[in-house]
Order: sequence, then structure tokens, then C-alpha cells
Amino acid sequence: MSSAPQHGRRRAEPASRKSRREALAQEAAATKTGGPARRMAVVAVAAALLAGGGLAQASANGVPGGLAAASLVSGADATPPAVSAPSDIAVSFSRIDVSSVAKAKAKAPAVKSQSDAVTRVATPAKAAPVLVDDPAAAKAYAAGQLAAKGWGQDQMNCLNLLWTQESSWLTSAENASSGAYGIAQSLPAEKMAISGADYRTSFKTQIRWGLTYIEGRYGSPCGAWAQEVAVGWY
Repeated sequence: MSSAPQHGRRRAEPASRKSRREALAQEAAATKTGGPARRMAVVAVAAALLAGGGLAQASANGVPGGLAAASLVSGADATPPAVSAPSDIAVSFSRIDVSSVAKAKAKAPAVKSQSDAVTRVATPAKAAPVLVDDPAAAKAYAAGQLAAKGWGQDQMNCLNLLWTQESSWLTSAENASSGAYGIAQSLPAEKMAISGADYRTSFKTQIRWGLTYIEGRYGSPCGAWAQEVAVGWY
């Protein structure tokens, strides 16, 4: 059974919506077909919008209009103008003060080393050797040394006569003509250094050397005194 054609008004169907891709394609086609004049107009509008946005942003950031405009015209390759600051400018941060080198040097305190605070003590001058002329002490010391040589006290009489005639038991005695020195009249004086470095000021050093000399040369003080009596020296 065939169906008869239906008559009457049909319901209108809604127009299909264009996608964003189709819209952009149509706009590009229209721009292309519009020729160079249309493309230049589109570029001009876009540049105007960019310039307006750049100026608005520069104004919001506190950049002068002239500088902002110059930046837009010159592009990224434009060289910014030189910026100078005074030499004594100071920049303060939290707990930090930054200033120019010249000002920092002026404020820098003088630093002293620890040695500057130390009081130097002057080195005392070396005292000159003090001569000890003490005949009584010298005789007492000599008497005590006789036993060490194996001599009796009778030798002290001869020793007293010998050195009284030679030097009067003075440590500093010196013969002006010969240069003989000390109680025992050593010639030269430096011979006594073998008994001690203080041979010029110590009667003990001189007596030790004199007794050793007598022992080796004459055997005893009385032997040395006999030589003194005979020839006037020993």
C-alpha cells in the first residue's frame, strides 16, 4: 500500500552553528580576497591596539609617556638612555647601609693592632762589671783551697807573703809596665780564662788559677816565694 504524499507546512529546522575554526578560515579568506588594502587596514588596527595597551601598561608602571612611545617605535633593539647617580648616594636596606666608596672610606674607623696597645718596656742597659777588691775575703778563700792541693796551713804564710808583694791581694791590680793582672799577676791576663770567664772581676777565679800555676811551676807556695825572693818575680 503506497503512502500518499502529505501536504501542509513543514517545521523549519534550526541553522547549524559554525565552529571557531570555520570562522577563522572564512575571515582569512575574506582578508585574502580583500586585497592589499584590506590587509593593511587589519595590520594598522592591530598595531593601534598594541600601542594602546603598551602605553596603558607603561603609564600604570610610572614610565614617562615619551620613553614608552620611544620604546614602542624603536623596538627591542633601542638603547635606553644613560642613567647617572650622585657619587655620595646611599641606599639603605634592612640592617644594611650601602654607600659610595668615597663616603665609606670617610666613615671607616681607624683600626689599631693589639701591638699598639702594648706598652713596650725598654731593655735595660747591660751593667758594667763590678770589680771586687776584698783582700780579707780573698785570703780566706785561698786558705780554704790549700787542702784541695794537699798542702798544710804552713803554706798559707808563704802564699800571703808572695801575693801581698805582687798585688796586695787586690782583684783589679795591674802592673802598668808589664800588663800583669789580678791577685796572682797573670801575664797576660787572658791566661786566667781557663778557670772562668769572670777572671777580671772574681777573686775566686783568680786564686784558683794562681794556685794551679804555683803547683805546676814550683810545687808549693813556699817554692814560689823562694823564687820571688831570689829573682824578684815568680
